[in-house]
Amino acid sequence: MPPKIKIEPRFRKAKKADTNILKTLIREYYRFDGQQVSNDKIASSLTFALQDNPYVSIWLIDVADNVAGYLVIAIGFTIEAGGKDGFLDELFLREPFRGSGVGRKAIEFAIALCPTLEIQRLSLEVENHKTRARRLYEDIGFFAHDRLLMSYWIT
Repeated sequence: MPPKIKIEPRFRKAKKADTNILKTLIREYYRFDGQQVSNDKIASSLTFALQDNPYVSIWLIDVADNVAGYLVIAIGFTIEAGGKDGFLDELFLREPFRGSGVGRKAIEFAIALCPTLEIQRLSLEVENHKTRARRLYEDIGFFAHDRLLMSYWIT
């Protein structure tokens, strides 16, 4: 049996010049996840995020010469965590890179990034039926709360 090829992703902070590839990746993610998001919301989110913004950090994930995906960390505040709170808002990998260990490395990268952003706690959400993703997050050390995430749309 041939030796398993070790995949080493590279993470690079997204810039305004990455807007088009991010739009493509975001559309792919939402299509994959069975959700809908308008092009206007994608455009306004990227306009907000890709300026020098202390509230969000977007990273592209490259493998060899391919853009494999992206991750987004939103930064907030909570007394419970003792200060800054991070939320792994989105993590998306294109199909050829799923199950290769790149997702685990992306999460580990996000966790390692937190001290540089002064984040005390990193949270994420996962849908109940996505057992593979949930197992990965639990294996890394994420845990479920006895709380229910609730939302209210302002607009």
